Amino acid sequence: MLDPRTVADNLRSRPREPLRVFWVRVPRDRADYKRELEQLRAQSPIVPWVLRRAALLYPDSVMRDILDILNDARKDILAVQDAAAKAGGVDLVLLGRADLKVADTSSPIRLPDWFPVAPGQEPKVDIEDLSWSARVSLSDPALALGDMRRLLHDLDQALTSRLQAAREADHRLTNRLWDLIRDKDSGRIVDALERMQTRLNEVSNPADYRPSTAHEPTMVGLLWKHANETSPAKAPATAEALARALRMDDADVDGHHAPLAAVLNRPPKPMGPRARWAFHLIVTVRAACQLVTAAAHADEYPRFGAELLQATSYDLRSFLDEAATSLRTRDTGP
Repeated sequence: MLDPRTVADNLRSRPREPLRVFWVRVPRDRADYKRELEQLRAQSPIVPWVLRRAALLYPDSVMRDILDILNDARKDILAVQDAAAKAGGVDLVLLGRADLKVADTSSPIRLPDWFPVAPGQEPKVDIEDLSWSARVSLSDPALALGDMRRLLHDLDQALTSRLQAAREADHRLTNRLWDLIRDKDSGRIVDALERMQTRLNEVSNPADYRPSTAHEPTMVGLLWKHANETSPAKAPATAEALARALRMDDADVDGHHAPLAAVLNRPPKPMGPRARWAFHLIVTVRAACQLVTAAAHADEYPRFGAELLQATSYDLRSFLDEAATSLRTRDTGP
């Protein structure tokens, strides 16, 4: 669900018309949402309206429905008539429980004689579903980036602990992985893991954690760097080495959640279940680290669909959480 601030910000950035109509899906507490949006509108002619009638269901009746809604909302519209006259239009924000049933549409409509802008005229009116079209910065709170950073720290801890345990059980388990991903200045894996553990333990606020590919990176940093530098054709070999080093078997990863980023980056070579899980881990680490880094430089990037970014963040965070939990569970095993 869109944050009311996102709605208000998006409306202010759009070209002005005598009447603009927007749809926002608000499954619950629509009266509270309406009040919050009214508080945020300042001097903008934004009129939120809780839609309680069946409307905008069929293309042929859309404009007739809008006229009925305008008359229902007459008191609220006239309450912002000074702002509307100054701005040159009214923004009617319809708060529905579900998605808009008709596609975004545009058609002329005769405005009522009492309307504060262009009364009696027939401007073209657009109906836009803000639930999908609203755009936000990569640093928007809806992305829950603090939780993303916390989960990256949690995964880093779990990876380091699991590799230390594997190294103690059989030093040969980690050799292949270390040969593939090690930094040129990393030295022996046993020493590097100890340094990583110390650095991770010194992080006082995991919600502000930022992995790095630079000097003495942690395991998450090394996997991120390796993913940036490795072609898809070579990815299965790294995934197999990672799964072996972590002592994961097929039963440990059965039924795991596959993030969309990993599916879109699927390598040409088939992999078994545990290698596929490790591949998903590598790709998700890279995607999450890239998103966190881009958010730190959000002013350099365009805005993106709010729903898209929220869904992407949730998808990545779900896998990171699941992976860290699986590693901690295996860390207590044989």
